Amino acid sequence: MKWIKINLTKEDLKQLNATEATIQKTQLLKRIQCIKLKNKGWKHKDLADFFNVCIETISNWIISYRDNGLEGLLDWNNNGRQSAMTKEQQNILKKHNEKKPFDTAKEAQSFIEKKFGFKFHLHYVQKLLKKNFDFHTKKQN
Repeated sequence: MKWIKINLTKEDLKQLNATEATIQKTQLLKRIQCIKLKNKGWKHKDLADFFNVCIETISNWIISYRDNGLEGLLDWNNNGRQSAMTKEQQNILKKHNEKKPFDTAKEAQSFIEKKFGFKFHLHYVQKLLKKNFDFHTKKQN
């Protein structure tokens, strides 16, 4: 595996520092700090040990930054916490279910993806339907 080098300009570093000051999610802060430390000459293994991730993750973060810049680094493969639905989106989902109840959680998952543009894990949709909205699908699995 060929190690990737990072050479940040003063402008790049300024942009990273400004973004770092505004970000509160630890996972995204790790990515920014990884790029800054790589710029200082840290090796992939040292970064992986420091951030408690595998070497491939470090490589992926660096490649993402190299190819897509800061925006790509912050958006790249973010499979962490599910996006929270706004109250308005929750009301739309509730109203749809009142008019025509979902047969399955998979159907609700598909509706959310088509209507709002993000995909929730099926387990989360089931929780959302049963606990948060206090309604169930027609068919009990």
